[in-house]
Amino acid sequence: MIVQTRSTPDDVLRLEDEGLFELVNGKLLDKSMSSLASETAGLITIELGVYLKQASVGKIYPEQTFQCFSNDPDLVRRPDIAFIVTDRLTQVAGEGHVKIAPDLAIEVISPNDKIYDLDGKLDDYWSAGVKLVWAVNPKFRWIQVHRPDRTMTELHETDTLTGEPVLNGLSIAIIDLLPK
Repeated sequence: MIVQTRSTPDDVLRLEDEGLFELVNGKLLDKSMSSLASETAGLITIELGVYLKQASVGKIYPEQTFQCFSNDPDLVRRPDIAFIVTDRLTQVAGEGHVKIAPDLAIEVISPNDKIYDLDGKLDDYWSAGVKLVWAVNPKFRWIQVHRPDRTMTELHETDTLTGEPVLNGLSIAIIDLLPK
């Protein structure tokens, strides 16, 4: 007889020394990134950091866990990068999972990621109240801007990414967010 054990949000935190995980339907999901995806996440973090140093409109959280889903209190998502506006930062605890939804979630696609996994994350983000999601594919060199009304814009390396409606005034060339 095989006994299935459900994992909990506390398990995600307890296992951080062993790897990065999300928790979906009681199962831990590995959040390993390819080196290309990791490099891309680094470039995006740097560019957003430069913008935020000047604009000072919020904070970015690389690989932070979010437990902010009212329809599933045990669900834990870990966007590759998240952004929260300044006036909501007082709701972010110093430790543990963030209990409020990020304003912007950024997912960088790795070779082992499946499209239906991204679709599931988008549904979870919309249910939590995330205002904007960027799905970044460094291999095929595009960024999809997803909005809660289910519209999507795909941008390529000759395009410019803006942060509206979350990061007003942000304007970054896509080519600057992707590895050479």
